[in-house]
Amino acid sequence: MQNLFKVLHIVQKGMIEQDYLNYCLSQVEKKLNWRKSSLWKESDFIKLADTISNTSEISISPHTLKRLFGKIKYKEHYNPQQATKNALSKFLGYASWEDFVKNNKENIYKKEAAVTTKNKRNLLYAIPLLIVAIVFVVYSVKSKEHKKIKVEEPFLFALKDSVGTVPFTVQANYDFSKNSSDSIYIDYDFKHPVMGDQIIKPDKNKFAYNFTYQIPGYYQMIVKDNLDTLKTKNILAMSKGWNSYLTDEGYIGRYWMDNKMPKNTTKGFLYYSPDEMKQNGMKVPPVYYLVNRIFKKFNIDGDNFTLKTKFKNAKAFGGITCYDFILRLYCENNRNSIKLMETGCSQFSGLKFGENTINGSHENLSDFKINPEEWNTLYIKVHKKNVKVSVNNIVIYTGNYTNPNGNIVGVENSFKGSGMLDYLKIKDLTTGTTYFNDFD
Repeated sequence: MQNLFKVLHIVQKGMIEQDYLNYCLSQVEKKLNWRKSSLWKESDFIKLADTISNTSEISISPHTLKRLFGKIKYKEHYNPQQATKNALSKFLGYASWEDFVKNNKENIYKKEAAVTTKNKRNLLYAIPLLIVAIVFVVYSVKSKEHKKIKVEEPFLFALKDSVGTVPFTVQANYDFSKNSSDSIYIDYDFKHPVMGDQIIKPDKNKFAYNFTYQIPGYYQMIVKDNLDTLKTKNILAMSKGWNSYLTDEGYIGRYWMDNKMPKNTTKGFLYYSPDEMKQNGMKVPPVYYLVNRIFKKFNIDGDNFTLKTKFKNAKAFGGITCYDFILRLYCENNRNSIKLMETGCSQFSGLKFGENTINGSHENLSDFKINPEEWNTLYIKVHKKNVKVSVNNIVIYTGNYTNPNGNIVGVENSFKGSGMLDYLKIKDLTTGTTYFNDFD
């Protein structure tokens, strides 16, 4: 009987969780104020995935969103991973999924109270049948506890290479011939601007698949069986120096040949003026972002380093209201970031180091500010997972984290508008290994 109550608790918890998820999706749809989600096309899901990923600092794919909104039929109820729920919650302005649930209990209770008498009566009729079914399942499982249950069917998966300079072809060697599942696929963690997420279903009659990464980045190749992760491999596709991309507001995170900037010609700074972009044939939208990225083996410990950079994002440089500066540090095990805003726009400020995340929607981050008309200096010191952040010689954050970052493998800076990067210096506190670029 004790086992029965445990099972009932799990079933009830799952039903309540689905209620919260359905309500969360309805609020996302309400915030977007687009047409009904049932009418959304592939381009809408791509746009929403980019928007949520940028807002939450958590990657979410159009494929996942299509499952959530019922465009792809999976099961009666699709319960995504915790990271996906956190991303949706942060898009709505909450700190996490737990924060969303905590602040929406009353809404869910009201929804449950609105169930009609007929539905309640049907539920009461169904409970005895459910109890009988659960008792049967518990008894069956109990009677077979002595038998060994096979959890995973055999397969082989290995990478020939995992670090290279773009264009970089990765050869994945595999053998799924002895695995009976027809739901195995490989996600290459790259979104093509036309073909979408690069996901393939491996041919069981073949034993290798080659994929070419053309855009620098730090990717995680994932082998999955439905929602179950079977294997992960990290891919460092290194760049030949800094790459810059022009992207409009609805497609942040879209990097491809058609929005890549030519080699920077401004001496002493990393900067592209709106006029220069137009002269190079780029279509400059009213609201745009410039993203500067470099990926390489820095050989610098992401848990023990100092970083200093100087920047400016003013109207004279092509900036746009709510001027900002965003810095992302890609490490082997994690991605850290900080977002600084001009005075008055602190709602959009935020910071992530290790497993800790804070954002201006729920906390007072008015100190996370820059002066758009002046040069600003950002200084970060991380020593044994203790973090100190200063802006213009004023400490704005101190904290610590638990999970190790590993070595730094990428740096990304973005401006809303053009913005100007003067220099970047990163130093390993243990070995003294230093990366410095003044863009001269």
